[in-house]
Amino acid sequence: MSRTTRTRTLPLLLALLLAVVPAAGADLGPNQHLIPELKVNESIETIAISGVLSLQPEWDGSVTTGIPFGSIVVHTADARTLIFDSDGNQLLSISDELSAKVPTPAGVEKPCTWVHQLPNDSRVYHHDNATFIFGKAGNLILTVINEHPPPVEDPIAINITSPAEGETVWIDVVPPRVAVVGEVHAPAGLHNVVVRSGTGEVSCGNRPEFACSVPVSAGENTITVVADTHGPLAEKTVNVTVRIGLPPPPAIAVSGRVTDTGGNPVPGALVRFESVFTLDDEPLAGTNVTGEDGGYLVDTPGYRQTVTVEKEGYSTLREEFIFENSTNTLDLELEPLPRAVPGFGPPIAALSLTVGLLLIGRRGW
Repeated sequence: MSRTTRTRTLPLLLALLLAVVPAAGADLGPNQHLIPELKVNESIETIAISGVLSLQPEWDGSVTTGIPFGSIVVHTADARTLIFDSDGNQLLSISDELSAKVPTPAGVEKPCTWVHQLPNDSRVYHHDNATFIFGKAGNLILTVINEHPPPVEDPIAINITSPAEGETVWIDVVPPRVAVVGEVHAPAGLHNVVVRSGTGEVSCGNRPEFACSVPVSAGENTITVVADTHGPLAEKTVNVTVRIGLPPPPAIAVSGRVTDTGGNPVPGALVRFESVFTLDDEPLAGTNVTGEDGGYLVDTPGYRQTVTVEKEGYSTLREEFIFENSTNTLDLELEPLPRAVPGFGPPIAALSLTVGLLLIGRRGW
């Protein structure tokens, strides 16, 4: 027999929709409340409803005022909801697709046929594809059977757009913090996004797109984004290296020769180029030792450098230079220290000065 579809509204039961807790005790198990044989009546026309199915404490037999206590609700694989009384006699046939949609506590809209209002102190027991709801006294007040195959849910996905994996982050503020940006795909709804590091953690709210700043420390850091969904938790990590200070400019190359005032090469001289930039509060510097021909080559970050050249027997050279190119040539000149006369050290010099003064005094006499 063909079925027609018409719309009917079931008034809502004026009872609070409360969170339920699992039933305790073997006396509430499904084996003590066997499901009767369900008598499907194909002559009952399929209707659409606009309100949540509600239990009627004193059902008068009218299908327009709710469903009786002890009802059996069956969600069929062909998107219908069938209502039976406690004896298995069919009362209603409802179209899930044509019925109104209502938001669930998780923020997901479902057909109102899938949402049920329950009295205070209700208890729930799940067994296979059936859910048994018991009243405060332990009496079975509602049975829900789901014939739909288990849904294939999209996995939770976390995408961190910044910082990138393995990135080096330069920070010139104290205490250091790193901005973490990304998005979360959570089909079941998102409760909260937390970003944590080894230094601390912050809450980024419950929107799919997140952007927040997490405290970090100098050196290697592992940053973890945790998505607290209305289902399972999900997390994703990214590893970054934190450097304290301003990011250095590209490195420059400087080559040249170190000679003395006579133009002779000075081998073995230590050449040091020190940048104005620092790494973890330590100056960035490049060093080299001159070869036999006095030549050197140094790679160093930054265009402004303090150049120091040291060699035993020579005065230390220390001078500041500002370079303009990525490749540069700079010749440096060291001044030899005065050589002491052999055997004419400080004691001899003092003695000579004393003798000289005596001789001058004697002449005066």
